[in-house]
Amino acid sequence: MAESGEKGKKLPSLERGPDLSRILAFTDGVFAIAITLLVLQIEVPEGLTSNSGFLNQLDDMLPDFTAFAISFIVIGVFWINHHRLMRMVKEYDSLLIGLTMLYLGGIVLLPFSTQLIGEYGTDVTLSAVFYILNLALVALAQALMIRTIITHGLGDPDYGWDLESSFKSSLFMTGVFLATAPIALVIGAWTPVLWLILLRFDPFQRERDSRYKDG
Repeated sequence: MAESGEKGKKLPSLERGPDLSRILAFTDGVFAIAITLLVLQIEVPEGLTSNSGFLNQLDDMLPDFTAFAISFIVIGVFWINHHRLMRMVKEYDSLLIGLTMLYLGGIVLLPFSTQLIGEYGTDVTLSAVFYILNLALVALAQALMIRTIITHGLGDPDYGWDLESSFKSSLFMTGVFLATAPIALVIGAWTPVLWLILLRFDPFQRERDSRYKDG
């Protein structure tokens, strides 16, 4: 009876390995679907009969377009962060896969959250809080993924310092989202303006950018 595998060669575990291609392909597919669903949430106005009617409809749809633009940028930033992160990863394990699914779960929820804030962000401020908690979930999942990469030795040792900075930066982002959630009860859909201001003070992102610039 033939032996399974070469003699003396340890078979790779199904729970860990270097082949990241399927994870990357699946992740890119989920991001593509989520970012496409954003525009599908904006309904084409019906019964247009004049240019003035068209302009009036566009004015009514402005909150939807604003929410679309914000979420398009947010999803784009998360995709760029994930793309950059995975370039520093050499192996996967089962925990990293599980956290990736949690991360993607938050991403695919964003079109729904976007529609909520587009429709009700000004009048029903809890919809803005829901949107923010959705973003906080994604940012926290990203931090947990990076922490797993570090503690389980899945990353490139040459970029250990970058992974540490990325982990702290993700926690900072999570903190910003959670800190602005109570404020959203008052200012509703205007809350993203605070993110633009606060996230610029991320010291870990500044440190990382400075190190790459000097290097």
